[in-house]
Amino acid sequence: MNFFVILLFLLPAIVMYVAYQAHLFKEGKAFYFNRIVWGTEIGRSRYVEVDAILMKRISFYRKLSDNGKAKFVHRLSKLLLIKKFVAKNKMLLTEEIKITVCASIVQLTFGLKSYELDNIKGFKIYPTIFYSSFLKANLRGSTPPEGLISLSWKHLEHGFLIDNDKYNLGLHEVAHALKLSLKYAYSYDTKYAAYVKEWEKFGHVEFLKMKRGNESFLRKYAGVNEHEFFAVCIEHFFEVPEQFKHNLPKIYYHLCILINLDPLNDRRDYLLVK
Repeated sequence: MNFFVILLFLLPAIVMYVAYQAHLFKEGKAFYFNRIVWGTEIGRSRYVEVDAILMKRISFYRKLSDNGKAKFVHRLSKLLLIKKFVAKNKMLLTEEIKITVCASIVQLTFGLKSYELDNIKGFKIYPTIFYSSFLKANLRGSTPPEGLISLSWKHLEHGFLIDNDKYNLGLHEVAHALKLSLKYAYSYDTKYAAYVKEWEKFGHVEFLKMKRGNESFLRKYAGVNEHEFFAVCIEHFFEVPEQFKHNLPKIYYHLCILINLDPLNDRRDYLLVK
């Protein structure tokens, strides 16, 4: 048997070995950023578990560099330690649910220095739509000024599963929490706080149009009040950024500045280039 026949025989095994070594290198590189650069105190097995869930569920995360993923996991790991989770209506809480919920916060605040939203102590997770005795209505989500955000897992999951339909319950409710943090949190992002009024100046024009019943790129719910306008803008911003920029370029631009990231710059960890 000559050399070429032997090589042909061994080729599948060689290909598999090289692929396996490449996988180990990439995994090791990502874990290096997580442990050394960001100082996240989790072991490799936990990192692999969290990374797998985020890769499966969060498209924003999938497009990040190794260092960007490490930053995301670092922040998420901290949130998992400080946020409370309460299961409602016989909901079975899993790590996958907790990770997906906290990913809503990390994604929205990825460009901000202060991301904890300490006005929000945690989450009440319901299997699906739930009844609010306070509001006397059936809801998918509800965010108080401080305390626990209430979420329907069914609708939260769908929001990340279909990432271009302009609906994302997690981002919507966290947007409310971010806005409320300026009044109710112990600490908040100062650059965000300094730019809110500037963004509202541009957004208010579109909001008034919607209040008068005019057609808008944004879905009608944005016209309910200025709090819902901001939350709906956040959903569109992340779900259909290219359409948003085309239809409402000024609002898009100033929203990029407000939260310090650009969803269209997915090749550079959503870095805002001014």
